[in-house]
Amino acid sequence: MDTPADILFSDLWLLDTYAKERKNKDKVVRKVWNGLDGTRGLQYTRSESLPGGFKDRVFDVWITWNVLTSEDGKRTFIMAATPLSDWGGTKYGWEGKFMKASTRGVHIIKEVTEQTCEWTKSLQGDLKIPNLPRTILDFVAKQQLKSANEMWEKYKRNGREVDVEKCEYLAGVMKVKRGEELMEDQKPVFKSCMQLLEDGNEADWKALASSKSPDVEMSIKYFPPDKDERSVGTGKAVGVVDCSAEEVAAFVMDFCSNERMRVSKEKGNPARLELREKARWNENTFAFVRKNPIFLNNREFVFRMFWKSEEGKAFVIIESVDDIVDYGSKLKKTRAFTNGLWQIEDLPMRGGAKQCRVTYINQIDAGGSIPTWLVNKQVPQALGALQSAIDEFRQDEKVDAVERSELAALIRTRGQDEVYSKEEERILEEGKATMAAITGSSDLKVVPSGDQLVSAKLAYLDGDKLLIGIGECVIDGEMEELAAFEWLKMSRESTKNFHKKGGVEKFVKHVDSHKQYYTNTRDLKAPGFKHREWRVVAVWKKEGENKIITCYDDTDALDEEHPRDPNVVAASARNIWEFERLPEVHGIPQTRVKMVPRVDVAGSVPTFFLNLLVKNFAKSLFNMRKKFDKSAEIDARRRAEILKIIKTEEVTESSEALAQFEALAEERKGWERPARSLGKADSMVNSDVFGGRCWGKTSLRIRAEMEETASFFWDFGSRANMQISGDVERAFEGVVSTFRKVVKRRQKLGVSGHHRDRVFTSEMILVRVDADTIIILLSPLGDNAKYARATQIARGSVSEGSSGSVSAKETAAIRLRRSAGGRTKLEFVCEIDCGLVVSHGACRTVVERRMEEIAEISIYFQRLVPLKAYGVEDGRALGFDLLWRVEFSNNRVERLKEVFEMSRALRESSLKYPWIKATMIAALEGSVSMNKPVRTKLVCVSEKEAAQIGRNLVPSLMTEQLAEAGVNLWKVQNRAVKELMVEQVWFEPMAVVLGKGIVKTAAWGLMARVIVGALLSMTDLSTDMFVLYQFWEGGEKMATYRDAQLASLAASIAIQLGLVFIQNQKKGVLRCTKESLIVLCGLKPALDAFRVAMGYEQELDTLVDPVLEMTFFKMTEVFSESLPSIVIQTSAILSTMNSGGTVSMAVLISLLSSVLTTGFVSASISYDMDTNPGSRASNPDVYGFMPESALVRALLFFEMIIIGGTQTLLKVTLIVILGSIAKKYVIYYLVGDLGVYLLYKVAHRDFLYWLKIYGLIGWFLSLMVRVIVKVVVDFTSCVHFRHPLELGGLYFTVNTFVPLMALTVVLSLDLMEETFTEEVKMTVKNLVIVAGTSLTILVSLLFALIDPEYRNTFFSTESGGQYKRRCFLDGDDLMKSTIMECHKMYRQPINDKVKEWINTNWQLWEEERPDWFTDLWKANVPEEWIPKRRWQWTDEERKTEDSGSRNPNREVEEEPTGDAVVLRPEGRRKSSVARRKSSIKMLIGEVLRRRSSVGPKIVPSGDVKYLDEDDFVRELKRRGSAIDM
Repeated sequence: MDTPADILFSDLWLLDTYAKERKNKDKVVRKVWNGLDGTRGLQYTRSESLPGGFKDRVFDVWITWNVLTSEDGKRTFIMAATPLSDWGGTKYGWEGKFMKASTRGVHIIKEVTEQTCEWTKSLQGDLKIPNLPRTILDFVAKQQLKSANEMWEKYKRNGREVDVEKCEYLAGVMKVKRGEELMEDQKPVFKSCMQLLEDGNEADWKALASSKSPDVEMSIKYFPPDKDERSVGTGKAVGVVDCSAEEVAAFVMDFCSNERMRVSKEKGNPARLELREKARWNENTFAFVRKNPIFLNNREFVFRMFWKSEEGKAFVIIESVDDIVDYGSKLKKTRAFTNGLWQIEDLPMRGGAKQCRVTYINQIDAGGSIPTWLVNKQVPQALGALQSAIDEFRQDEKVDAVERSELAALIRTRGQDEVYSKEEERILEEGKATMAAITGSSDLKVVPSGDQLVSAKLAYLDGDKLLIGIGECVIDGEMEELAAFEWLKMSRESTKNFHKKGGVEKFVKHVDSHKQYYTNTRDLKAPGFKHREWRVVAVWKKEGENKIITCYDDTDALDEEHPRDPNVVAASARNIWEFERLPEVHGIPQTRVKMVPRVDVAGSVPTFFLNLLVKNFAKSLFNMRKKFDKSAEIDARRRAEILKIIKTEEVTESSEALAQFEALAEERKGWERPARSLGKADSMVNSDVFGGRCWGKTSLRIRAEMEETASFFWDFGSRANMQISGDVERAFEGVVSTFRKVVKRRQKLGVSGHHRDRVFTSEMILVRVDADTIIILLSPLGDNAKYARATQIARGSVSEGSSGSVSAKETAAIRLRRSAGGRTKLEFVCEIDCGLVVSHGACRTVVERRMEEIAEISIYFQRLVPLKAYGVEDGRALGFDLLWRVEFSNNRVERLKEVFEMSRALRESSLKYPWIKATMIAALEGSVSMNKPVRTKLVCVSEKEAAQIGRNLVPSLMTEQLAEAGVNLWKVQNRAVKELMVEQVWFEPMAVVLGKGIVKTAAWGLMARVIVGALLSMTDLSTDMFVLYQFWEGGEKMATYRDAQLASLAASIAIQLGLVFIQNQKKGVLRCTKESLIVLCGLKPALDAFRVAMGYEQELDTLVDPVLEMTFFKMTEVFSESLPSIVIQTSAILSTMNSGGTVSMAVLISLLSSVLTTGFVSASISYDMDTNPGSRASNPDVYGFMPESALVRALLFFEMIIIGGTQTLLKVTLIVILGSIAKKYVIYYLVGDLGVYLLYKVAHRDFLYWLKIYGLIGWFLSLMVRVIVKVVVDFTSCVHFRHPLELGGLYFTVNTFVPLMALTVVLSLDLMEETFTEEVKMTVKNLVIVAGTSLTILVSLLFALIDPEYRNTFFSTESGGQYKRRCFLDGDDLMKSTIMECHKMYRQPINDKVKEWINTNWQLWEEERPDWFTDLWKANVPEEWIPKRRWQWTDEERKTEDSGSRNPNREVEEEPTGDAVVLRPEGRRKSSVARRKSSIKMLIGEVLRRRSSVGPKIVPSGDVKYLDEDDFVRELKRRGSAIDM
């Protein structure tokens, strides 16, 4: 058990806890009497219900406990239970008619480690039922032992963590027991194993070619077999493990560790057991059954392992034993044998890193008839246990760091004392000459390096056909450490990368401290090409205190010692590295590193191919720079210095800055969205098609304080700015004053023609407007005489055409406003003139790139946030980060790995949950797979389970229409995901964003759905037109059907066009026309699916969100298209049957298909609305009847399809029969049914629909929607419409059975006698019986399967208004907020309470920004309900506040300063026409201009004046201030 012994004992002993009382609340009798007669014993009485008519039993038990302590200090808790009759003291009685039963048992809890224990539970029960079958007794016993599994699950912890605790404990025991003698039966076994290791010559061990591990040397030896034994090879493995000898021995002894048990189970091995009854202080016995391939029996190994510990050494001995093991079931197996020895010797510690050398010898005989040669081929697999130990304790970075620091210390202290031979001096001089020649070459050509901070160039030297490259960069590290990093060719990191990139073998021979020979063989991975081998000599030399040079040259010095392989081609390499010390930057060492490679792979490889290889040479520099990169730390220190200045310096004079910002941000014709999505940023671009100018503006929130954000922008040349912008060059050109300087940036625009690099030289100014506002301005240098001084200071300005670049101009402004929660509202506007003549597209690309830079800056700050500070908004931002500029699954995975490296929160989460990265990678791959729910606890998830959890996301998204619902299903099916989302609130919103991105880009996702939706829509429209054509061709006989079909199509299109107008009437004529054309083309369903799948939110000036819009249009199609079509088909079928004709099977199948399709649409509406997390959160009393089980959801969905189809058949049959008897009956029935429903709604004051449409249009729309909903429910029984806002629960339930009852009445009154033949009457009668029975059974099953809490919703008489008012009065803020989205009649009785709620909480919402507090929601709030800001108060309100009386318009915001005046409450927007024509009501009195350290303020007061918009702006400009419009 993964818990301390005393905790488990306490849990078992305390029987009267609240949790246990709740769990056993169904027990008729359950009583606990503690402290019987002052003892530690207790009486426990409990009743049990028995099935099969047996009388209930009651158990009276006396329970007591004791604790024992062994010699090693470990405790054993014993808790015993026996019948109460064995207790001789006071006993308590109970009431009830039960039969007595008895039970006795014992719990033994032994301490294993401080955090783990071993629990043995034994129970015996007597139910006092004679002659019970053995199977029943076994079943009862297993049920009684279920609590053990529950307890194990409760305390289960991460298996790897528990394994580490156990190993540490056993390693500690081994250290204490050093020098202890083995037991007598162990000594001969140990001696024989040691002889196996020591006997014979080392040359007898033959290396195993099949060993591919660079960490382990494997070999095999054949010992002479004893009589009647097979000659089975003995394998030996040797390797170094990064821990102490005792830790390795403890790891080997823990054969049944959690991790190994998991791996064994995943491999399908039938058994892996520890035989605890045979355990001794240094010995354990194990049984292991390994699964073999088909046709071979599984192999059983039963062996004992014992250990011996000495100073600096440890041994583990393995010996097969002949014990017979009971596995609890019959296994077809063959006994195999294994013997082995682990010899583990400590190595000297280096820099705090513990290491030991391990020699593992193992001999396996698989038994049976498996050939010996095949057994010997399995030796490497058996020796793989050593590789497992190496991987378990691997500390590559620590070991490499120790080795690197030792060499760096040697170079630092003895570097200039090294003595060099003439040959070594020659190699160094030739290297330096080559470096000088390539550096001074005039033919150098710049090539992409893949890193902006790495310079890469290529050139040909005289007389050389091969390209030679030179790479250069500045790296954040000490010169000696970087030289050591490059020198150590056998470091763990270098070896790992070598094999990863196609390396076959490498070898290093150290000559002395400054010279070594290095050989390496590589696979070119090209068909027909042999392996290549490089043999070089390397020499380093320290020249002075600030330079080190390392040179590589070809050599044949190793040819005698290591002859060349004739099958390997000898290649050539001459590389030079130069390391130059630079001054520190903010306390961090800096080194300029240059490298010059010249590589020749020899053979018949074309020269152009070699030159292609050379172009990738800069990767070595890139990897080294990335390894030692401290850009984030350097930038943070620089920002901290700037931050101090910004906080302490007093900056004034803001009017010009405000004016420039306003001028750039003014409205222009032609603003449109950028081509690429910029995450959460609200961006617009504009361009002059012929003038080469573009404008852009964007706004978003930054996850940083305002001053820190300003510091980031002001640090113009920071590495972060450089990498985000992608500029070729970015630097300061001069400083005018503290907050006025000249900057230059060089940006690539293209590769040819006028698309040369653009150079922007600008003056940069920072202005603090007030305590909460900062503006940063960029102005083209020399545009105005007032910048003359700045121009004189500027150095090296680039003129047009120099260096292949063109001068360009950029005017930009950044306004930063302090926001709640440590965030900053950023607004960026710019105007760019690219110079010369450039294409419209190229200019637009430049300005869009500026917008992307701002979005990436937001991502930059988001990555700095720690995990503990992460919230819902951070989760969404992280999701956008993971999808940033990513279109395909492989790009998403690469992006994820990058973000995991850069994001502090993700790094911290991966430390806490190591499996989370594997989950997200599998999810982002987006591949379609089977959904296999994982029920493992959060803390116990393995890597394999994590990958499966990730793969489960795609099937969940595929089965749901909304990404939110798909993620919710994913959460429901995978326990770890659900627990993680509860613990980390940011994970679910992040998963939703990722889900939308996956659906959008996956092959099965958005486009597939849209294409399928479009095809279905067009097919549906085409079939309708075809049927209409058939009716038309049928002449007068089909005239009735033709007219009916034509009428239904016309009605469908008319209603859809009406809905389009109502939804988009405030968006203008163009929008309505566009949407109408989509309806006429039959593409509306596909477009709705697209908007929902993309996660489109409701736009301002629209009536409903995309989900509801899609629902309304589905209803319309069912009402006016599908149902009439089914009625027409059914009528035609009954008419044919009545006239004695034969109905073809194709016609019946067509009818059934139409019926099921209608049922499917009905079920989809109910399913999508109920599983939508947003619906469940805002309407928890109605949505949520679908349980969390995926299987139950699938059953309910199928049920709703069948219910819908059955109801359609019954209703259609009723309509057709009544119409055939007499058309007036149909009219009477429909008018009566609808009339009762409408009267019911009027009587409940619930006639007006909840949509916010007023006046006559509102009454007409309410009538139309009520009729459509009623008809759709009549024909489909769509469960969604039991909502109080629609039919209501009770009316819906009664309405479900009305068609069945009506058909029964029609049949019982014999109204069909004169109209229909006996065959038709019998068919209808059978249909009523079958359909009625099915409907009753299905509805009953529906009630049984849904969540019991929602059954009452099917019988509720609550009206829509009553429901919404109850939600407001009893619900949370989210539920309360929904009342503002409904017709004002719904809130009229509680208007005062709603207004008070808004007044009280508005300021809090402005600060916290809950998800529902959107601009759209705020637009629903009456303007007079929004609390006034203090500066808007009248004098009377100010006096009321000052006197201490309650002011209904209490302050929600500090008085505005500078440009912070707001004309209308945020979120309320009039149409463009209204904005131009309306006048603005504004409080304007005397404007008191006060200057302070935070800049000017505006304090309006006095009487109310009415000014139009232009007069208002002019007035403010006249007074010297600006205002945000």
